[in-house]
Amino acid sequence: MSGQHSLERTHRTGARAAPVAAGSVSTTPLHLVLGDPRHGVALFAAQVAEACGARVVDDPAVAAAHGGPVHLHLTDRLLGATPAEAATEVEHLARAVPLTVTLHDVPQPTDGPVFAARAAAYARIIRAVRGWATSSEHERTLLRRWCDPHASGVVVPLPVMRSAGPGAAATDPAPVLGIFGFVYPGKGHRQVVRAAAALRRAGTPARVLVVGGAARGHADEVEDLLRLGDARGVPVDVTGHLADDQVAAALRRVAVPVVAHRNVSASGSLNSWLAAGRRPLVRDGAYAREMAALREGTVTLFRDDTLADRVADALRRPASTWIAPTTDLRPQLSDTARAYLAWWGSA
Repeated sequence: MSGQHSLERTHRTGARAAPVAAGSVSTTPLHLVLGDPRHGVALFAAQVAEACGARVVDDPAVAAAHGGPVHLHLTDRLLGATPAEAATEVEHLARAVPLTVTLHDVPQPTDGPVFAARAAAYARIIRAVRGWATSSEHERTLLRRWCDPHASGVVVPLPVMRSAGPGAAATDPAPVLGIFGFVYPGKGHRQVVRAAAALRRAGTPARVLVVGGAARGHADEVEDLLRLGDARGVPVDVTGHLADDQVAAALRRVAVPVVAHRNVSASGSLNSWLAAGRRPLVRDGAYAREMAALREGTVTLFRDDTLADRVADALRRPASTWIAPTTDLRPQLSDTARAYLAWWGSA
């Protein structure tokens, strides 16, 4: 996902993933996993490593001394105080070992003043490594447009890991609009509150539930959101961080799931809704259309001016917010692991 917090935080599904048939020792790289284990990038990196049967380290110096191939899931914020510092770290590692990377949180103009520095840093990273991947075609297109028009990378979509548990019967009958993930600018929380306010003016007592808490450095966003709810007459509840085993139940309880990111290019939070059996309303955009084509019948698209109407439709037809149990949600984690193993084996 492009923007402040790549991938957000996907919830674990309880069972540990069994490794797929691994490649040879020489082609399955050591995985360098950096950052807070709850950060979406670090969590996803660890899940992929486990599914691939790869050894994991969390120290760049250990990875650099490894000698054999190394893989790194990265966003520049995990590697340095500035984008340039992050690029320098990758260049140092790439000189020491055969390095491949999965690029998250890719640069785009909506990054604001730091965009130019981030685009330059990702261009340096692309040139330094042995190979690179993204989690969506949209991300690869952004990298080619803003970093290197001739760059050749692969696309390995984010997996969905279906959660066990009850289906539509678990839904709270109250008209609750749900948003999952960290609270930060551009996530769409304000838009959802405004849609709830429109519904309340029309006689539907809509509420908003934020499943998650403030992203690091954005506690003020939660306070602003609560003030907006008060000003618009919309009750807003924020759960804060939930344990992994509580997430799926929370996602199943809301009446209408909404994914309203403004600058998304890969989304773990979207996949968490799907894993919980929900068919969310998703703000229209290049990535949303890509996912709608990848997993048909799993999302309902909305434009900024149609969200309130789409929510009203969903409240009238609750079944439209659920995915049939037989729906094909591939790629799953095992598919993602096989795709990575095949890529490393052919590099």
